[in-house]
Amino acid sequence: MVSKITQYRFLSIFMFLFFIMGPLSTTQWNKIVVVIIFSLAFITIFFCTLLSNKNRFWSLAIFSSLFYLCAFIVSLFAILLTREHLTSDFIDSVIVGRLFTFVTVLMTVYLLNVWLVASDEKQLNKALKIAFFVLFIFILLGIWQFIGNLIGIPFFIETRDWMHGVPSAIRSLVPKRLTSISEEPNFLSPLLIEYLILIGLVVVRRSIKYTLYTLGIFVALFSFSGGVYINLLLLIFVYGVLSLFRSLMNGVLNGKDIVFILSIFIFFVLIIFIGDILLEFIYYKVQGEAAGQSSRSQFLSSLIQLIADSNFSQLMFGHGMGTMGVLTSFGLPREEFIFRITNNFYLDMLWEGGFIGLGFIVLFFTSLLFFGLKGYMNNRYIEAGLLLTIHMIITSLYRSEYLSAHFVWVFTIVLVCYRLGCIKTQRVNR
Repeated sequence: MVSKITQYRFLSIFMFLFFIMGPLSTTQWNKIVVVIIFSLAFITIFFCTLLSNKNRFWSLAIFSSLFYLCAFIVSLFAILLTREHLTSDFIDSVIVGRLFTFVTVLMTVYLLNVWLVASDEKQLNKALKIAFFVLFIFILLGIWQFIGNLIGIPFFIETRDWMHGVPSAIRSLVPKRLTSISEEPNFLSPLLIEYLILIGLVVVRRSIKYTLYTLGIFVALFSFSGGVYINLLLLIFVYGVLSLFRSLMNGVLNGKDIVFILSIFIFFVLIIFIGDILLEFIYYKVQGEAAGQSSRSQFLSSLIQLIADSNFSQLMFGHGMGTMGVLTSFGLPREEFIFRITNNFYLDMLWEGGFIGLGFIVLFFTSLLFFGLKGYMNNRYIEAGLLLTIHMIITSLYRSEYLSAHFVWVFTIVLVCYRLGCIKTQRVNR
């Protein structure tokens, strides 16, 4: 009994520290964060193994974790199939770092699965509060950065906060974008969405809740990140649809459902009046990207062609973990290879893990989605987990951080929300 309590204490200390450090992987200290998490996870596993207690696992957590990890195991196997293309530079500068990160993720996911079953409701709620508090620090630092930009006080760290793709009229009023301590707005944008979702779970008083929402939306607005704008709008739409469906099933429409229906109506009215202008803008934007008028679109076109020219085994199993960083070895000219990632999880995984690796990622998201859709109707924790899952799916369209502490951090919060939802449901059904 004593060894079991000691084991749980080790697990809790590690997980609470992980909840603090996870978002820091979006900062310039990301490599240090990975090393710290690796060290803590290794020490925790070592002591838990010495205590040698049998561990139980939650079926949703273990299956979703296996789907996620199997995608990377496939990409590791694919290295054997493409080894003739790889040089010593790949081993020295790419794969060693990726393997270190993968082992760190593997140990973290294992400890997460053990901790989830061992934790009670109080500990799970404490974990959500710690996660929210860390995100709140990011928001406060973003506000500090905004005030500093207005009065000419430099931020205490260098970030990619310069304006680009923003009208000159806005640049004359707002000199820089908000990044908080993240390396750039694109790294900050997922944290902002996660902050807004967690507010509803950890904050009770309505006046404080609305104040926190306002601060988060303010930072999101002045980040000038297209990713966070689209992500937020899509999530609001999904939340509105889920809420409306729940109300219809219960036979009662509430105020927010009526607001949502009116908003959809107003949107369609606007589309009728400005639809031609909007469609024309989208048409020329897509035409320009398709014609390769930007460096990113040129790279994507070249990469897609490279995938299409791959042999059967490469299409099925991919080209190997980390090989996005050595595309010249596979025939892509250096002048077309500007980025090491596509900023799209699914396309990166298709290259590194093939259709089998991508299939495991689809299974990973599907398992989380199915559980959330099945249980969200009368449970705010499961609803939050579902929204975070959809947020991960959307974010993966413009971020390639699938093998990172932050991605595992969000996955962990999803499972914590679902686990709390199950505990609440079991209590009601007793």
